[in-house]
Order: sequence, then structure tokens, then C-alpha cells
Amino acid sequence: MHQNRLWRTWRVARTGLYVWALFKIPSWFRKLSGRPTPDLTPTHEKAAYAVLACALDMRGPIIKVCQGIATRSDVFPKAVVEILKQCHDAVPAKDYDGVKELVERELGKPLDAVFSEFDRQALASASLAQVHRARLHDGREVAVKVQYKGLESLIETDLRSVRMACRVYEYFDPQPIALLPLLTEITDHTAMELDFRREADNADRVREIFSDNEGVVVPEIYREWSTGKVLTMEMVQGIKITDADALELAGLDAAQVVQDLMQIFVKMIFAAGFFQADPHPGNLMVRPTGEIIVIDYGLAKELPKGFGMGLFELLFSMMTVNESAMVRAFSELGFRTEDDDKSVFVLIARRMMRRSDTGRFEGEFTEEMTEELFDAIRENPLVDVPTDFVLVGRVFSFLSGIAHTLGHEANVLEAMGART
Repeated sequence: MHQNRLWRTWRVARTGLYVWALFKIPSWFRKLSGRPTPDLTPTHEKAAYAVLACALDMRGPIIKVCQGIATRSDVFPKAVVEILKQCHDAVPAKDYDGVKELVERELGKPLDAVFSEFDRQALASASLAQVHRARLHDGREVAVKVQYKGLESLIETDLRSVRMACRVYEYFDPQPIALLPLLTEITDHTAMELDFRREADNADRVREIFSDNEGVVVPEIYREWSTGKVLTMEMVQGIKITDADALELAGLDAAQVVQDLMQIFVKMIFAAGFFQADPHPGNLMVRPTGEIIVIDYGLAKELPKGFGMGLFELLFSMMTVNESAMVRAFSELGFRTEDDDKSVFVLIARRMMRRSDTGRFEGEFTEEMTEELFDAIRENPLVDVPTDFVLVGRVFSFLSGIAHTLGHEANVLEAMGART
């Protein structure tokens, strides 16, 4: 990963100039010839591949920002979102010597004074850190998450670079929602994820939420051997939640797994108002005894007071096709239109519900329905879409994808006991 700030600024500027040229030069020719604007999908794809190449070249915080963009299909074109999703799978692990040096510096002890075993090969690597299997001297097997060196010093440089690139994009391809505040929020989340103590707090909070439910497993955090850049936690193992054959071999009912999974996230979102916001299949496992393991609390979200009830009212109004209640629920959740035209909310809800055979919301957050929602948001004059709503929608879209892989439905109303 390049640490030179001048180089990183130049790399983003070069990409921004390329994206500028992709949109601006053809628009000049169209104005001169009077030709209409064509389908911009090929241009979006070229721009996204350029941004992806830039992120993979720079690594570090920029990759995390691109991953954040890939979650916002309500704002960014589909082609951009799909291409930038590749950032999730394209981060190679760092060499062992650098990992060993950072762990020893953070813990203030030689590696072998803390761990009797420490695998040189990483179990997994991501945009900000990688995870190694290890064993404490008392015999406990642990997973050690180690942050990449030098990330904190790059955040401000990369934030300025992202703002510059954002202004270029927003100028030449205006969106219904302002992009700069959105990308600033994504980058702010990235900065928060650099402090592993926050992740430890998130995990402890979710564990407390399910303290009365033995069917949910949250890895224990070993604070004595954790810092802001090193997180030592209980090693948990299970069946990958999308591995239908392995679940069947273990004698587990896939339908029950889906139902239990939905109830876990329904409780976090609607009852506790605090949830793990990144439930992709890599973060979810099932023990052969049926308990569901939820890992990785770097991205967790506390919802505003009353948000869960407002979301329930929106879903219920869509289930009963009560348009006045839909408008009220959208407004209370924080949606805003440019000219205060509340009928836009009904159009968005109808767009979502057209995916249902009955013409009403039946409780299933399908990936297609989520896509319809985000398409409708892009096409209508909204000036404010609550980030909390988008995150929750993304969570249920993930859960729907998992359920579909297992051959079942992810029904939020059924999980809440509100199906009619």
C-alpha cells in the first residue's frame, strides 16, 4: 500500500480527470450535433472500472469507501454498484513480518509471550485488516484481527481526495441526492472502524441484547489482548450459512435457520434499535447444534428513537395498502422531497409492491423489491433519503439473498408476528 500522500492525491486526481473526460467530451459533441443523450451505462461502467483500479492500486481507506459506495444502490447507477462490489473480494493479505511487528508494538510484548501459537498465514483479509488464527497460553483458541499499518495517517488525505472526485462526478452526472455528504458519511464510518475498541463495544452490546437467547453466538472479546489496532476474540466455527448441503448433512432445517436468522435481525432493528449492519454470508455461520453465529461488528448502527416503530408502520401500511399511512410513515422516517410533494412516497411504495403478485407488501424483502425501491428513489425528486433506512434495507436484502440460496423466503412481517 502506497503511503506517500502526494502520490495518493495524484492517483485520485488522475482518475477524476479520466472520469471527467468520459462524461464531458462526449457531451460537448452532443451539444454541437444536437444529438440526444444516449444510454450512459457503458460510460458508467468505464468510470467504475477506473475507480476500481484506483482503489486496488491505493488500497487502505479508499477501498473501504468504494465498498461503501457499492452498498448505496439507491444513489449510484447499477453498473457502478455492481463493479465496485469487486472491492470486497480483491484484497490480498499483508506479509507476516509486518503483522508480527504491529501486534508486538500494540500489545507491548513479544508475540510468543502472549500467544503459544500464531498462524503466519491469514485466515481472511479485508480493506482495513486481516485475521490470524492463534492460541493463548491457557489453551484458548482465538482469532486476532490486525489493522494494516499506517491507515490513520491516510484518512485525511484520502478524504480530501474523495471529496475532489465526488465534486467531479456530481458536476457531470447530477444525482437526485447530494453525493458529498453521503461520501463524507461513508468516510466517517471508515474512520470509526479504525478503532477496534469501538468494534469490541459493538460486539459486547449485541451480546447483551441476546443474553437471554442461547441460539445466538457473539464471539467473546478478550480485552486484555486488544487495543485500537489489534482485536483478540474467541475463535468460533460453524457451517457457512449459505451451504445448504452442509446444513442438511448436519440435520438442520434450512427453513428454521432462515426463520431464526430473520428473528435475530428483527430483534436488533425493531426492538433494540442497534444492529450489526453487514450480514453478508461471510459473517454468518451455523453450529451443528443450530445456534447462529454472527461475527464482525466493525459496521454496526444505532437507530434513532422511534425508527423501528416508524419502519413497522411503513411496512404495515404497504401490507394493508393504506396510502395515507404510507405518506405519514415515509415523512416520519425522514424522507424529504424537493417540492414537498408527498405523492412521490406513494409512487415509491407502489413501485416496490408491483413485485408482489397480490399488489401489496407480503413481508418478503426480495432483492428485486429492494432494487425497485432504489430505482424509484433515483427516478423521483427526493432530496433526503435516511441512511438508516438504506442500511436496514441493505440488511434485509442480504438476508433475502441468503434465504433464496437456501430455497426459502425471508419474511420480515412473519418474523415480527405481524403477518396477516
